[in-house]
Amino acid sequence: MTVRMTALAAAFLMLLCAAGCSEDKKKEKTVSASDVNRTADGVYFDNGKTFCRGVWAADDGEKLIGYYVFSDEGNGRFDEIQMGMGIPFKVKADGANVDFNLGAADFSDPAKVEITEKGKRVLTWTNDKRTENLTLLGEQEPDAFCFHTRADLEEMAQDYYESVNGKRPVSTGITYAADGTAFVLLYNQKGKKIGEYAVDPITAKGVDMGTKEEIQLVRKTDGE
Repeated sequence: MTVRMTALAAAFLMLLCAAGCSEDKKKEKTVSASDVNRTADGVYFDNGKTFCRGVWAADDGEKLIGYYVFSDEGNGRFDEIQMGMGIPFKVKADGANVDFNLGAADFSDPAKVEITEKGKRVLTWTNDKRTENLTLLGEQEPDAFCFHTRADLEEMAQDYYESVNGKRPVSTGITYAADGTAFVLLYNQKGKKIGEYAVDPITAKGVDMGTKEEIQLVRKTDGE
């Protein structure tokens, strides 16, 4: 897989200790004056601006790559799906033209934004023409947003399989679909697939692809 060394990639390298957002790094929910696009029952809606406050899932057309968590229309962070690393950003918008300043370094990355439908954006990075599809997750609160990283889901899936079958998988693999679904594959010591779960990275709820039963993966508490 080719990794683009642009402002986003450079910011990752410079922010190894940046605040990610896995389940054990939950942030306190706060009341924000930026909640101008929120209904009375707490759902964020698309106000038609280039960007607005809320959590936007980003995919590359084939798989989920992370979440843009906007605290307001000009500030936020990008949470990378694999490790949960969070990169703060500022963005300036002039119509369809936007400029991202990412991380603590003095990097900027220009892009174009197309509003394809309500709650949908297509973000095309100018330097390499790479495209990301953004979808607003209206029920997610930006100030408290968390999800389970790749490592979280793999360990939780192993724990679940062991609790049901009495033995622990030796290895795991995981892929992400464009709609955000994480497919966790479980293998025995001979490398044979013995299980597969399709789960939501945010809720860890999903389906056992073998039995078609609904499942809920959970994290073990410290010392359990």
